[in-house]
Amino acid sequence: MGVHRSKPQKQAQVLLLGLDGSGKTTLLYKLKYNEIVMTVPTVGFNVETLETDRSSPGLTVWDVGGQKKMRPHWRHYYTDTAGLVFVVDSWDQKRLDEARKELHRVISIRE
Repeated sequence: MGVHRSKPQKQAQVLLLGLDGSGKTTLLYKLKYNEIVMTVPTVGFNVETLETDRSSPGLTVWDVGGQKKMRPHWRHYYTDTAGLVFVVDSWDQKRLDEARKELHRVISIRE
């Protein structure tokens, strides 16, 4: 009685991708801390674990930089990924076509 599961819950990996300046890091920290935080451009990646209820796996969220030089490296994060969140800044209408092309590139890659 009163014994909790001794096995740690499995973590599901989620990728947070999008163009630079689209709000990926802001979204990540809103999900993690329920606060809006001031961010700086992501060089490389940020990773945070989000806790869920006991019946669901926790989420390991990888926020990968969206600069043009970083985008070819996104594919290295695809392995064992359970989900993708592609963030689009709909206010930045000049870059909507660029965001569309990058999203199509991401979902059309086959390993």
